[in-house]
Amino acid sequence: MDSLHAIGFYVSSGISLAGALGVALLPRRDQRGAALGVVGLGLAGLYVSLSAGFAALLALLCYLGAAWLIASPQYRSIEGVAGAAWRQMGAVGGAGLLAVLAYSAFRGDLVHAVYYGGEFGATALSRLMFARDAMATEAVAALVLVVLAGATAAWRVRERGR
Repeated sequence: MDSLHAIGFYVSSGISLAGALGVALLPRRDQRGAALGVVGLGLAGLYVSLSAGFAALLALLCYLGAAWLIASPQYRSIEGVAGAAWRQMGAVGGAGLLAVLAYSAFRGDLVHAVYYGGEFGATALSRLMFARDAMATEAVAALVLVVLAGATAAWRVRERGR
């Protein structure tokens, strides 16, 4: 990665981090929605620095859509369907997964991944992910699967209560 790409990567990382802190710490819903849009902008910049323009466009659209939904006046929070003990177990599991991902990121070899795609290349993104560390990619996929299954279960419980 040359210096211009590295600068873009680190600036985008800083933008994402600032937006994430805003989502976690800002008091009002509209401010948190705007901060979520900033996170999407930073994530899109990260994908662009990895030469994955299509993934950047999709991430930007998804995050801006989620930010709009959160900031809109029709937004209602969902009551928690799990007890405090289950939430704590989920937090401990997430911390464990973060520790495993951090360990694999620091212990993995840095390999040279060559970009073979065009301007919008999902193939290039997958090559970069699998060339760097396949275990981290699989862990992220498993985390996404668990989140989607949990969201589906919460939705079904909520609909059953109506």
